[in-house]
Amino acid sequence: MAEFFTHLSAIPAFIPHGHCYLWKPGLVSLHVMSDALIALAYYSIPITLVHFVRKRQNFPFNGIFLLFGAFIIACGTTHVLEVWTLWHPTYWLSGLIKAITALISVYTAVKLVPLVPQALALPSPAQLEATNQELQKQIRERIIVEESLRHSEERYRAIVEDQTELIARFQPDGTLTFINEAYCRYFKRSRQELMNSSYEPVIFDADRELITSMLNSLNSENPVATIEHRVIVDGEVRWMQWINRIILDDQDRFIEFQSVGRDINARKQAEQQLQTSLKVLLKEVHHRVKNNLQMVYSLLRLQYRRIKDQQAAEVLLESQNRVKSISLIHEKLYGAEDVSKIDFAQYISSLTASLFSSYNISSATVTLNTQVEAISLAIDKAIPCGLIINELVSNSLKYAFPERSGQIQVELTADQENQITLIIKDDGIGLPEQFDLTTADSLGLQLVQDFVAQLEGAIQIVHEKGTEFRIVFPAGAA
Repeated sequence: MAEFFTHLSAIPAFIPHGHCYLWKPGLVSLHVMSDALIALAYYSIPITLVHFVRKRQNFPFNGIFLLFGAFIIACGTTHVLEVWTLWHPTYWLSGLIKAITALISVYTAVKLVPLVPQALALPSPAQLEATNQELQKQIRERIIVEESLRHSEERYRAIVEDQTELIARFQPDGTLTFINEAYCRYFKRSRQELMNSSYEPVIFDADRELITSMLNSLNSENPVATIEHRVIVDGEVRWMQWINRIILDDQDRFIEFQSVGRDINARKQAEQQLQTSLKVLLKEVHHRVKNNLQMVYSLLRLQYRRIKDQQAAEVLLESQNRVKSISLIHEKLYGAEDVSKIDFAQYISSLTASLFSSYNISSATVTLNTQVEAISLAIDKAIPCGLIINELVSNSLKYAFPERSGQIQVELTADQENQITLIIKDDGIGLPEQFDLTTADSLGLQLVQDFVAQLEGAIQIVHEKGTEFRIVFPAGAA
């Protein structure tokens, strides 16, 4: 390699190029100055190209720019050698530089051809200007929209934060995604503590299942539900009301839940106090009605003892028992925890015992069997039902057992369809086969029909081993 460059730089029997110009100073100077300036220009252009490529690394044609730079440097070098060979005939070196320049130029030309379509596809300055103006327009519009949204968000946030109601948004697992200041104040915790945490720890344990069931019921057709439940604030149990809404996108896909709540603890306490007051009041009413009916009963009993006519005495006794059956209901309600309904099992026991005592029937001669389920009836059902039992048991005690011995059975059951069945039967002498309840002239049986109709029920008589009355009626609200 060293010998190769030595050969190139050796000066054989060539004459310097200046001899071609006859060493005329003007002509030599012209060529020297021209080639020097061309070389200087050629060397300065690649510096500019390299600077451009380094500053614009994302430019798509950086490679061809560098090839142009190499080509221009090689061309400049050929002009430097043109000056050099005026005095030094190193024409082999000059030829080699020209050959290298030729290779670079050919390679550059080849690489340039496929780049022409890409360069032609680049937008023109007019297109770039139009695109730039359109972009600037879109940017201005976006800025306006973003500014409007920012103001809207600020107004919305101001409205939300100024609300006295508690506002929260959360995921199905209870994770809070948004809360307003009122929420933080109510639960006496900072926004940093509450955000991205679950709301469940503040919920009263017994109410969590109710809340879960309500949230699971929300959908596009039923998006809103109101619920009242308890929360724990500083160890105190308080009542709140929440309006819950499911948030969906345009395709009805779930986003999150939103709840707006308010404290109703004072209202709940007032309601409880009112209920308690109404319950003193109702107990007092039942107590007074019971006392008044007891007074009527006592007056009838006094009159009964003074009447000598047996038939009239029986009428008064029946009236006493009817009054007593009603009085017992008010007595049971007065002593009950829930004054809106009566435990009918206890009532039947007291009523039948009173009837046995009234007719002076010993349980040793007439046996009473009761099969009564734990059924509670409201007063509008209890009074007619009690009067029916009074009439039918009284009839059995008076007429079913001429020999003063036998058995009476009272059954009270309820089925899954909320229908109550009352059965009163005895094993006494029974009714005639041709007996028709609708044409009976007995006041007691006529009352039974009226009370069954009042209960919106139906009555059936079975003539088998005595007499059986089967009455079916709807339980209604107990």
